[in-house]
Parts: sequence; structure tokens; C-alpha cells
Amino acid sequence: MSEAASVPQPSAPARSVTSDALGTMLIRALGIALLFASTTATAVLLGPAEYGEFSAALSLALLFATAAPLGTDRVLVRRLSITGRDTAAAEVALTHRCTLWPAVAICSGSLLAALGCTAFGYTGWSRTLVLAVLMAVPLTLTYLRQWTAIPLVGTRAAILPEQFLIPLLSLLLLGMLWLLELPLAAVPAAIGTAVLTLGIWLATVSTGRLGTVYKEALQALSVAPGAVLNRTREGLPFVLVATGVLLAQRCLPVAVAAGAGFAASAQFSWALMAAGIASLPLGILNLSLMPGFARLHHKGDVSGAQLLARHAATMTFLAALAAAVSLAIGSPLLRPLLGDGYADVPRMLPALLLAVLADCLTGPTIPVMQTTGLERLYGRCLALHLPLQLLLVFGLSRLYSTTGAAVAYLIGRVIWNVAVFVLIRHHRSLIMLPSLKCAAAEFRRLQRWSQKAMAARRWPVHRNPAQPARRPV
Repeated sequence: MSEAASVPQPSAPARSVTSDALGTMLIRALGIALLFASTTATAVLLGPAEYGEFSAALSLALLFATAAPLGTDRVLVRRLSITGRDTAAAEVALTHRCTLWPAVAICSGSLLAALGCTAFGYTGWSRTLVLAVLMAVPLTLTYLRQWTAIPLVGTRAAILPEQFLIPLLSLLLLGMLWLLELPLAAVPAAIGTAVLTLGIWLATVSTGRLGTVYKEALQALSVAPGAVLNRTREGLPFVLVATGVLLAQRCLPVAVAAGAGFAASAQFSWALMAAGIASLPLGILNLSLMPGFARLHHKGDVSGAQLLARHAATMTFLAALAAAVSLAIGSPLLRPLLGDGYADVPRMLPALLLAVLADCLTGPTIPVMQTTGLERLYGRCLALHLPLQLLLVFGLSRLYSTTGAAVAYLIGRVIWNVAVFVLIRHHRSLIMLPSLKCAAAEFRRLQRWSQKAMAARRWPVHRNPAQPARRPV
């Protein structure tokens, strides 16, 4: 299919996804601002060593929480995107049952590893593993709630608690600890994170549409063992997909800590978080597009999927480019903000921003591969790429500390995006790159929207209260 035929005006699915993504992006932008403030406050108040330990524990906790469902959470999204509310309670109950024993096994193994570290004198790593288990339990429940909510209530409502409320409450908690002059270290920070996450999960699954689904799911928890086994087999191809995406981002501070120490890990972790602001649009569209791509693939609508992919790649890259330029311009202000303990952050930021731009250039490859039957191929690619990425980061950070870690991350992301682009082009005939025609179409649509908004502000429509409103055709 030619580009001219695939790009004119956004289709109805593209417009609906764009609308949901823009609303989600607003919430996520506010959350990013709060996350930036809370992360910066945590890094400054805890200092490089303690913050490095907390960051490593949080990264491991996120890995445990992502691996525990064994891919059944991704199956849940795909099924609810097609069936909707009718089977939600049964699907949620089955997914939680599939998650239970893997979560117990992961936590038990981590605690045994912590005992082994203590026996051999690695007390820092022992404490890190215990804190990771503490945070992993509420994070697992939170992830399952979010994947349930995306197809049922939309991405905006799904991400609001985790992306907005948790950073806000974390910032308030840090302020209280500082005002009360209580000890600020990795242990209280991890305990506070676990308590806040669990409290917000309880609040969100007790009310509204999700509250109804979870109440019905509690009554359906007695699932046949055969159903659990079959669902786990169906979800296994997604395990590497789910954990690999996380390992490629959040567990890199652990590799840096092993190669260059916790202080270097703290600087790398903060710089990676700051560079990740530029990938905000990509993260939002990865969530927003999963139901859309699942439905288009189910219907066999290849042209609709192509149109959606090109528009998404265009929007993500242009937004990421603007954000990356802004961050690069403001990088000289980071050392006065963070202090001398984070002096390497401005030097790492250019390489990390280039890595983010490489990710955004190919657009939403994650939902495309997860919802179009390429999850097994995606998992195999991650199985090959992740050891390479982690070895690069570990090796170069050991040789060149934080700068080596940033360059290693850039090399790994470029290799990954080239490989994924080629595979999607070969297997699904989708071009995962931005398009000038898509950019022009989005610009015209934004221009029309702004003109309508200006016209409505200048000439408001006054209607007689006694006159009934016109019903839309």
C-alpha cells in the first residue's frame, strides 16, 4: 500500500485514540512533573548512596511485579478489548489466580537470596532484596488493576492513580519526613512507597466500575486448575515481552550498581528518569493503542493498522524531539539543583536523550507486536537483546563509570529499534516510521480545533432556556 493512500486524514479509530491519548498525556504530564519533583527530592535528601540502594530495590520490585503474572495480564488486556464488560469478572479472577503462586515463588526466592547475601557479608544487597519484596506485592496488585482498567474504563482513568496520585502523595510524604526531621534513608522510603501503593490500590478497586468488577471477581475466585494451567500456557509467550521491556529500562540501575557502585547507579537512575520525560508520548500511546490494534488485527484491517501506526510514530517522535531539545537546553541547571553528588548527570543526558529519540522514531512497536500475533517473535528478540544490553551497561560502566553506562544504553537501543523495525516490516508489512503527510494532517486537525475553540470563545452561542437543545444527528 502506498504512503499516499495510507495517510490522508485520520480515520475514526485514529481520532478516538488520539483523543484518548491527548487526555491521557495531560494526566501523565502532570504526573511526570510530580514524579520529577518527588524523585529529585528523594535523590537530594537521601544522597547518592541511599538513593542508589532505593532505586535498585524499586527496579527489582518492578521486575518481580511484572514477571509474577507470567504474561496473563497481557492476555487479559487482549481479551477484554474484544469481549468488554461481559467476561471481565471471570477474566480478572483467573488472572489473579494465575499470578498467586509465581508471586509467592519469586518473593520466597528473593528472601532466600537475601539470607545468602547476609551470610557472605553483602549486607547492602541483602537489604535491597528485602525492600524489593516489600514493594513488589502492592506493585503486582497495582499492575493487574491497571491492565484491567485500560480496556474497561480507558487509559486516562486507568493510569490516573499510579501516574498522578502516587507521585503527589510521595512528595507530600517526603515533605512530612523532612519537617518532622525523621531519618531519610532507603528503608523508610521503600516502606512509604509500599504503603502508599497498597492504599491507592485498595481505594481504586473498591469504588466505581472497577469496584463492581472486583466484587464479582471475588465471588468467582474458585477457578478450575485446568483453566489456570491453560491461561498460563497462553500467557507464557508474553513473559519475556513484559519483563524484557522493563529490564531494558528499569533494571539497568542494578547493572550500573554492580559495575560502578550505588552512587553511580543513583546518578544513572536519575538521568534515565529525566531523559524518559521525552518518551512520555510513546509511553501513553503504547497503552492507548493496545485495545485499538487488538481490534484491528481481530478484524483483519491491515490498512487501518498501518494508518494508526504511522500517525502514532509521527506524533511520538515530534513530541519527543521538542521535549529532548528543551531538556538539553536546561541541562546546565541540573548540577546546582541536584548538588555535587550528581555531577555526572549533565554529561550522561545527551546520550540518554538520543536513545529516547531512537525509541520514539519507530513509534509504538510494543502494542503492534503484542496484539498482532508477534509476541513469540518479540519475546525471542528480547531474549537475545537483553543480555547484550545488560552486558554492555555493566561492562562500560565498570570501565568508564556513568558515561560508559549512558553510551552503552544508547548503543543497545539503536540496535534494538533497527531490528524491530525490520521484523515488523517483514512480518506485518507495517512501516513504523514518522510521515510528513501524517504530520501535516495532524497539524491541520490541530489548526481546525484551535480555530473552532477561538470562534466559540469570541461568539458564544446563546440559546433560549425554553428552547429544547438540538439532538445530534
